[in-house]
Amino acid sequence: MKPSFYNTYYPLEEGSYILHNRLTGALMTIDEETKEIIDNIEKREDIPEDTMRTLKENGLVLENNEDEFLKFNYRRNEVCYNPQHLSFVFAPTARCNLSCCYCVQRIDESLVDTTTQTVTMSESTVNGVLSFVKNMVETCNAVSLPVSFHGGEPLMAKHVILHMLQNLNQWCKERSIDFLTNFVTNCTLFDQSFLDELQGLTVGSVRTTLDGPERIHDLYRHHRNGKGTYQQIVTNMGMLLDAGIKVKVQININKYYTRTPELFDDLKERGLTDIAVELYPAFDPMKTISEIQQIHHELDESFPVPESQFAIPFKEIPAAKVYVYSAACESGFMLPSSPLGIWTPCDGARAYNFVVGPSGEVYKCEGSILMKNLRVGYIQKDGSFEKYPFFYKWMNASSITAEKCQTCLLLPSCGGGCIAARYVSNVPYLCEISRFPGEEYIKMCLKQQYPALQSQAK
Repeated sequence: MKPSFYNTYYPLEEGSYILHNRLTGALMTIDEETKEIIDNIEKREDIPEDTMRTLKENGLVLENNEDEFLKFNYRRNEVCYNPQHLSFVFAPTARCNLSCCYCVQRIDESLVDTTTQTVTMSESTVNGVLSFVKNMVETCNAVSLPVSFHGGEPLMAKHVILHMLQNLNQWCKERSIDFLTNFVTNCTLFDQSFLDELQGLTVGSVRTTLDGPERIHDLYRHHRNGKGTYQQIVTNMGMLLDAGIKVKVQININKYYTRTPELFDDLKERGLTDIAVELYPAFDPMKTISEIQQIHHELDESFPVPESQFAIPFKEIPAAKVYVYSAACESGFMLPSSPLGIWTPCDGARAYNFVVGPSGEVYKCEGSILMKNLRVGYIQKDGSFEKYPFFYKWMNASSITAEKCQTCLLLPSCGGGCIAARYVSNVPYLCEISRFPGEEYIKMCLKQQYPALQSQAK
């Protein structure tokens, strides 16, 4: 027998520990004696049968000939290729009512198809997409249908959204299929009349973006005439919360991230505390790609990389994430679902996740919308799906082949990092922009999920 490579101990007071296994998700409080048994399992022959059974069932100890990386990869494949994990993201339009300074569609048109930047789904495209969705639900024998609307700014095509939701909601009701809707929106176009029209269409959550306190946010996210959006967004967040809709706030980490606590203070003063906070780096594409390639020695370190007007240096991203998440946690805001169990891959790693653009083009990742080199297929007007060769290349890229990942304690929580960024940068893994921020984040999640640990954990 041997202890699991993925066991992690967090010291408590008086010789006790939180034991968390990154692979199985096992989580328990143990004493010093139990810790000694686990760590020296190969030397112990006097372990009670019930204790040994508990250790084995939780994956804390295993046979000497067991390979935990193979176990991880098997479980990962179970998740990635499970047809019951069918999900869809729709971008009903590529249009947007804002002019955000870091929008990839605005600052680097070499990455996007500019011919689709003003496209809204046509009636024939919508009908083809609806047929494709229904065919996939039936083929997969799915018991639920989660859909999300993205953009562009999706609410610039409210008529398309309502048509799709009403159609799919009725279709699911007739077949006893659970239907759930989410939105990713800048939140400036939500109003009471649209909210009234969404009644009965099972809206689960709305994710919007606040990039700091008002002055910082409005510097980055503003209307085309330069007018800020902060006040509109926080007002509409309150309206959504009052309607019983969950709100998630995405913060794109920028050069002023140390002022994020001011944002949390303002939200608390407004009574907007029942929200979850998610972090994503603000990228300056070509600069970031150069930094990634320097880290992986694909580009000489002497190569000059210009300073960005908004993005922080790539290597500072993990520390910035910990700083902002710590501030959010201390202010009482919810953190994203924690990676305390077996790795749940980003949706882009799932074979049955489809991101559909306004012309019927298909991507695997919502962050890839309009990026011409990241299309994996196309939905025909009759609802059939034409897979491009890149579909298979993408799914293969989601596999963990890097030796560094295979021997990393954080692999079950990280999964190798962003697939799209790995592909664009031509590197095998990316620790810095995994959606998982690292060791300190797990500690924060433990404390938030188990408040009793707040006063105990060192």
